Amino acid sequence: MKKIQVREYFPEEVMVQILSKLPVKSILRFRCVCKLWNSIIKTPHFISTFSSNKHHPYIILLHSRIYNYKYSMRFDDKDFDDYKSLQTLFHPSSNVFDVVLLGFNGLFCLHYAYRMDRLIGKLVIWNPSIGKFFLIPQPSSCLLRLNNILGFGFDSRTNDYKLLFAWFSETSIKDVVLYSLNSNSWRQITHGVLNYRNNNMLSEMTTTAFVDGRFHWPVIGDHKNVVVLVFDLRDEMFREISLPECLENCENLKMIAFGESSIAVIHRNSEYECDIWAMKEYNSGEWMKLATIGKCWRGKLEVLEFRDNGEILVFFHRGQRLASYNTKNGRIKNLIPLSSQKIDMICGYKHVESLVLLNNDSAISNQVFEELHAEKFMSSIRARLAQG
Repeated sequence: MKKIQVREYFPEEVMVQILSKLPVKSILRFRCVCKLWNSIIKTPHFISTFSSNKHHPYIILLHSRIYNYKYSMRFDDKDFDDYKSLQTLFHPSSNVFDVVLLGFNGLFCLHYAYRMDRLIGKLVIWNPSIGKFFLIPQPSSCLLRLNNILGFGFDSRTNDYKLLFAWFSETSIKDVVLYSLNSNSWRQITHGVLNYRNNNMLSEMTTTAFVDGRFHWPVIGDHKNVVVLVFDLRDEMFREISLPECLENCENLKMIAFGESSIAVIHRNSEYECDIWAMKEYNSGEWMKLATIGKCWRGKLEVLEFRDNGEILVFFHRGQRLASYNTKNGRIKNLIPLSSQKIDMICGYKHVESLVLLNNDSAISNQVFEELHAEKFMSSIRARLAQG
């Protein structure tokens, strides 16, 4: 009996269009169907086609208790109760702390530190959908200090993920370098020293709003007022955007993306209350106050992220519960309890599934990454014991 090949039924481009609309879990399984499907799925064309399709929205949650970091990928539906547990990235024995996560377009950049004989800072790119990591080489022009600003995003002109890294001293920003995933290399951004200060906002400087090819951070400018510092990937230049007058002398500001093409600022009035301002149209200079979230009786809160339905995801420490704030009617809907234990730190990030890194031979799996750190730490301990 004559064997009929799959390609006799479907042209390759038709198979690409069908497979690229499936979720990542199914696609990874279908690589085992035949060699043809496996080779198609790993091509840059298929990976790019998959990214161009619309897929279900998720929110990645990172939370920790005493440096025990946990991650989950939650389907951003009405009740927010469907989720996928992600494999632990750092073994409890690996002595990792100060984990910073930046995400865009399906990939995340992790900046973290761990202590062996000395304090070591590392950068990696992570695709949680396929469970793979890519170790970023250390930039030669500067050390990976903990006092820094970071920006991670996607340059649509060159189809390339890029990472901005700079040292933020008390009085200036310097040693600005830019990493390209395509070339796996860093290069210096030679614009001299930028006279901006963090004014105790350093904890927020490691997060950024990435919108339309631009990174955004709140900083103290030359006139000692708070402005939004912008770095544009298109011309690799820094610019400023003014904030609402009522925020120009405020600390505790955080930037997040608002919709597809604008930015929002979260101002923490107290542990129990946050104001949220959004720019009506990008570059318009007009801001509008979206909401004031929180009441004393609800306890300490964290504003995490805008949801796919336009509501705002909030975490209340009392009860360790996630909630959704409706900006139109001001109502708060309780979603789910996140943990039975007290959470010290929590962050939320919009996420869509991606296949980037699937065809990268240098990428390693979550398990290998975890074992690598555990082994490095144990080797350090054994060396110390050998020295007496």
